[in-house]
Amino acid sequence: MFPFKGLSSLPTQFSHYDVSLTFEIIDSLNAQTDASIAANVSQYHSEGPEVEEHEISAEDNAYHIVEYYMGLDSGSVDLDDMFTSYYPSVTRRSVFLTLYGMLEHDFEKLCNGFARIHNTPVKLVDLRGSGFERCDLFARNIIGMNTSNYYSSVKKVTKLRNACAHNDARYLSNEDRPITELMQLMRAYPEELVQDGEQVNFKAGSLQAMTAILKNYFNDVEEALKAHKAPDPFKAFRK
Repeated sequence: MFPFKGLSSLPTQFSHYDVSLTFEIIDSLNAQTDASIAANVSQYHSEGPEVEEHEISAEDNAYHIVEYYMGLDSGSVDLDDMFTSYYPSVTRRSVFLTLYGMLEHDFEKLCNGFARIHNTPVKLVDLRGSGFERCDLFARNIIGMNTSNYYSSVKKVTKLRNACAHNDARYLSNEDRPITELMQLMRAYPEELVQDGEQVNFKAGSLQAMTAILKNYFNDVEEALKAHKAPDPFKAFRK
């Protein structure tokens, strides 16, 4: 399992920033998703579609064969592709959107909590952008985090999130041009993210790979929080 240092070791004043539980939940969700998909694919292979013969001409011994499985038929879709590739990808895409949303929400809570506790002159809402982009600005400019080496990868994950949420996971723009960030992600994870027609197909390991990128980034946020020094109220009395 990918090691995540977590934020639980932070001083008491930072306890409201802890996102380690969210990552534990996400790791469990990812594992359960893959286990469920594997069971469904295994069931499809073991039970197989039902086969029906439709007579065309008895004299010519001509029949039309149609396979049925879970409400779909082979005359409309490729059943093998649907139940062993497309549906598993759609399921993982849905979980990916969920885990991304969970972490984005936690990051916003972290920034808002920091602003409230430290009474910062600049609040999250004052910054441009939204989601991870705005939170990264807050982390760098208010918390004092150095630019994370992982943020460029986070931006690619965000592009993937937007494609899944708004464009059916297509790696092409509305002008049918390849989206650079998505092409780079697929090249970086050729076994986990695969071109399937015009879509990104989420294969086994894709959820874990995208989660790992976000964990790496949050580790940098954690280090910035640890390095942040609250004012010492007794400094004036020390010699």
